[in-house]
Amino acid sequence: QILAGQFCWLTFKLSKEDAVSALKRHYKGKLLLPKLFRDHNHIEELRGIYVPFWLFSADCTGRADYQGTRKRYYETPDARIINTDHYRVVRKGEVSFDKIPVDGSSKMDDLYMESIEPFDYDNMETFTPAYFTGYVADTYDISHDDSEKRADSRLSSSFLGMLEATAAPYYVTLSAEDGSIYKTRSHVGYAMVPVWIVTTRYKDKPYTFMMNGQTGVFVGSLPIDKGKLARWTWGTFLIIFIISLGIMEWVMGGLG
Repeated sequence: QILAGQFCWLTFKLSKEDAVSALKRHYKGKLLLPKLFRDHNHIEELRGIYVPFWLFSADCTGRADYQGTRKRYYETPDARIINTDHYRVVRKGEVSFDKIPVDGSSKMDDLYMESIEPFDYDNMETFTPAYFTGYVADTYDISHDDSEKRADSRLSSSFLGMLEATAAPYYVTLSAEDGSIYKTRSHVGYAMVPVWIVTTRYKDKPYTFMMNGQTGVFVGSLPIDKGKLARWTWGTFLIIFIISLGIMEWVMGGLG
């Protein structure tokens, strides 16, 4: 198990060439992407960086209360009757979470970092200086105490989702009323994970993309061609209008 203060690393499995190829693939299929961005924007910066992560593990117990409904249908000669039954649904459970990752650098976009997960923490290695070669290593500026709130939020969301999934298939509707989770054991570790950061520029505005240096998962926001968007919107509207008009004519013709 990884203990707080012990430095462990996940090494880069993908190269900068892989990051450039992933960026090009990211453009494909984006119909609203400006042509100039696709053809003429240039990579302003491409760097591999080791990002600090706190890894939280915990054993948890919890429960959740729901209101559930089921429906029964009856046919009579004159009507179709729907009978709705209401239930109080209670779910309890125990779950062990291992290495819940939380980005320890305020300079990194948390949404992007969570989007390129997961990393393969089973392949962590003890730090050696050789890992620095050709890469930048960031240092954490968010303590594990401050990061624990985000880890607990992710833990709670996952645990409650698991409990709900055990009940949802058996009810037509299921609404949460109350829930509680308790950690019975927890510890925190520290690891550096590999991330490629690609920055491009279009109309004097930078666009930043991130890629998981192990798996190649790639994320980033792209500009939208407003002219294409307007044409697409109006085109969609006209298609729906024409289809609706055809349906109305068919209905009116049937009535006639």
